[in-house]
Amino acid sequence: MSDYSVPIGRIVLRSLSLVVLCFGVGLWWYHGLQPGLWKTSVENRVEIPIIEGMPELGTQEQIIWEDRFVAGIETPILSLVLALFVWSLSFLSFRQSNP
Repeated sequence: MSDYSVPIGRIVLRSLSLVVLCFGVGLWWYHGLQPGLWKTSVENRVEIPIIEGMPELGTQEQIIWEDRFVAGIETPILSLVLALFVWSLSFLSFRQSNP
């Protein structure tokens, strides 16, 4: 049997890095896995008839902008960088010296 015990701070930092990574990827997944950059407004296209009540004579598109945040590819990348930073902190701190 080994008397090696893992410091609680190391476990906390590694768990925190896993939570940060899961949160970033989960947020990106929730917003639709957008391969582009972050968006702060989204367009909605609505078809309206040219003459009211007579859509058979033709329609036109109206673009309505909605203020809404959509996470882009930066979200999982930034969460990965932050998670790796926190993970590396777990190696640098809480070192035990051999007596």
